[in-house]
Amino acid sequence: MPAEQAAVEARTGDARLYVYAATDLRPRQPREIELCARGAVFDWQYAGAMALGVAGSEYLSLGLLKQSETPGFRLIGPAAIGLFWGALLSGGYLSLPTCDPLWAYGAPPEGNVRSPWPLAIAISLLATITAPVLDYAFLGPVPNHWPVPERSARIFIAMGSGLAGSIFPYLVPPSTWAAKLEIERIRVGTLAGGPFVSYGSTF
Repeated sequence: MPAEQAAVEARTGDARLYVYAATDLRPRQPREIELCARGAVFDWQYAGAMALGVAGSEYLSLGLLKQSETPGFRLIGPAAIGLFWGALLSGGYLSLPTCDPLWAYGAPPEGNVRSPWPLAIAISLLATITAPVLDYAFLGPVPNHWPVPERSARIFIAMGSGLAGSIFPYLVPPSTWAAKLEIERIRVGTLAGGPFVSYGSTF
């Protein structure tokens, strides 16, 4: 509780000595409460920016780039579409609320048993597969003078940029996901004795 933390700080001058009980699920410290308030609301700005990026890329690809006579210039379209599409899928998931005033998740002392990577890989695969579909779905009829290598390159460029875009939100995360990671770091850092390694066996 904040009052208990204040008492600890008054005695020791160090907030990191705050010890969590096994059932301390609520945000207790002022910094946790602040981060939880930020992570409790869907990050519309982040997801909206990525959605606008997808719409803008489609408009640019169909309106300006498609009419260009330079193949390399036309390939900017699928690259931009895949990048923003992958960022929208991953960023939309990471923008979901990650905290509640009554429940702030933190890994237990023995480590986190729920890894976010399987779902991240699944979203990346989805972005990689669907990016070329999104590119061609809004492109309309392909001009006859486009060479076959360029048409094939659009597919692979969109797939590669879709994969890269799906990774981007983990490097530059939405405010909700960033708040979740910060709360986890706070809770790991305030464990009595710090992080530790343990092992077990079964019979």
